[in-house]
Amino acid sequence: MQKQPAKKTVQGTIEEALKKLNINTKVMHAGRTDRGVHALNQVIAFETPDYWNEQKLKNSLNKILKPSIYIKNLQKTHNGFNPRFDAKKRSYRYVITNKFTPFNANYTTFYPNQIDIGKINKSLQLFIGMHDFEYFAKTGSEVNSYIREIYQAKMFTYKNLYIIKITGNGFLRGQIRLIVDFILKINEGKLTINDLKNQLMKKELISKHLASPNGLYLERIWY
Repeated sequence: MQKQPAKKTVQGTIEEALKKLNINTKVMHAGRTDRGVHALNQVIAFETPDYWNEQKLKNSLNKILKPSIYIKNLQKTHNGFNPRFDAKKRSYRYVITNKFTPFNANYTTFYPNQIDIGKINKSLQLFIGMHDFEYFAKTGSEVNSYIREIYQAKMFTYKNLYIIKITGNGFLRGQIRLIVDFILKINEGKLTINDLKNQLMKKELISKHLASPNGLYLERIWY
């Protein structure tokens, strides 16, 4: 998501689209997403001249941005609005399939093993509450605190998909993918729930591998 020199990003692409409409502005976003990760409802903010109508600007941007980016809604907000720091709650979903097809390979994570939903949900329940997630954050994350609160963590099925949904007051870089990798290893018997407890309580760093980005979606942000 975040703009990077000499690399194509969502932020950079939107700023280029705005320039084509003679709007030179910087786009602020609610959160960065790693390469390969998707967003269903990313929130951005930028300044525009007063003469632009929201619906007309939305339609003009979507003509330029298609097919990879789509603006769902545009609305005016107060000048001090910050989509990242004003967010109260966020939810992510991670989509898994055990039936591979090249048509959705970029949008789901193929996982060939049998899934024990009961065991996974038992593992996910341990994340609910306030925790220090330093051992579930990408190495090199620059934050003032690793403490985050998780409100909901569960797996459910939808058609032929397994979906993990996690909601919290905020997330660290790589946190969801590190959590998913850990619980899938518990599902396979490579790790145990006690291993998870020890790492969550920072008694021992047992596993720190990222699940594939393909299945991860920023689902919703509350303000």
